[in-house]
Amino acid sequence: FFADSMNARQPIAGSIPRGFVPFEYDNTLEDFLRAGKELINPFHATEENLAKGKKLFKMFCAHCHGKKGDGVGTITHAVYGAIPSYTDELMVRRTGGHMNDLKAGNIYHTIYHGLNAMGPHNTQLNDEERWLITTYVQELQKGNN
Repeated sequence: FFADSMNARQPIAGSIPRGFVPFEYDNTLEDFLRAGKELINPFHATEENLAKGKKLFKMFCAHCHGKKGDGVGTITHAVYGAIPSYTDELMVRRTGGHMNDLKAGNIYHTIYHGLNAMGPHNTQLNDEERWLITTYVQELQKGNN
């Protein structure tokens, strides 16, 4: 214990916890669009990475998005009923394009911050896991499942 009876100190301003990767994109439309332009997935669509991404997708995403990314998951509550397919070409999204046009940065941003009824997953998944899911979702966008 210190003289002020605390047993820990506040971190120095600007310090970053070990293992934490800062995400410099706010939960705004502007930063969602910027993330789509600027962020590059560090993982390639290898068999190993896709298998890891698929496993994570099944654990964290498939209950809403469906195992094939078709928006038909096991959740049937009315609030969660408008989940689009990743191959959707029908409705224009906030990028000005369709679901299958989303860039890796858009997908990562959405996983990090959430969107509409989808809550943020930045505390459930680490940086690597979010990118692996993004890798797998991009395969689903192509209709590969």
